[in-house]
Amino acid sequence: MSLLMGVSVLYNAIPPSSTLYARLQSEKALSILVASLFPHGCGIFRFFEIDPEEIDEILEYVIETHQEIFGSELEADRVIAQLRSELRLTRQAYPGIEDRRASLEKSSVEIEKRLSQELSRRKFTNAHKIVEKLMFGDQTLAPTLLSAEESLGLISRELVSEGAGILRQIDPETLFARDEGREGWYLDHFEQWRDLYLSADENNEEILVGVA
Repeated sequence: MSLLMGVSVLYNAIPPSSTLYARLQSEKALSILVASLFPHGCGIFRFFEIDPEEIDEILEYVIETHQEIFGSELEADRVIAQLRSELRLTRQAYPGIEDRRASLEKSSVEIEKRLSQELSRRKFTNAHKIVEKLMFGDQTLAPTLLSAEESLGLISRELVSEGAGILRQIDPETLFARDEGREGWYLDHFEQWRDLYLSADENNEEILVGVA
């Protein structure tokens, strides 16, 4: 799944032991809402911190787009209130979860290419396939409820652990130069993404993946 240069790939850790995670796997309206809101703001756990007018506009669009899921305005308001509550409770129960996130803005293609080359150099079998899974996930969110197209990617606990083990061995500056230009941009994004894997692994979390 090599992506165009102009695309952003977004990541946010999620605790599989949380009530939010369990509900996303079993409640279609809630999972559609999270998948739809995921590209907006600074991560799903901070969505309701953006400008209130922008929040209203985005929610209105999502509800109109998925009217068959949400039904009445009353039902939509109920699901939104439940999401607000679940996000707040998850942040309380898993400190720092809102900051365990990364964004590869117009950098995913180059990172995918350089990391694949590095793993090939280290004699990893199927290096490109490994990197593709690390970047876009090995599962999808709520596969019994949502199609792959309308869902988010999901990096399983096992893959988070495997990825952290691989990325821990790699010095980011062997892939990208630390400069003020494009190389530095790629380096910053790679370090952010690598740090997310390491912190998600330490906290026994999975990672949601969205494309914007």
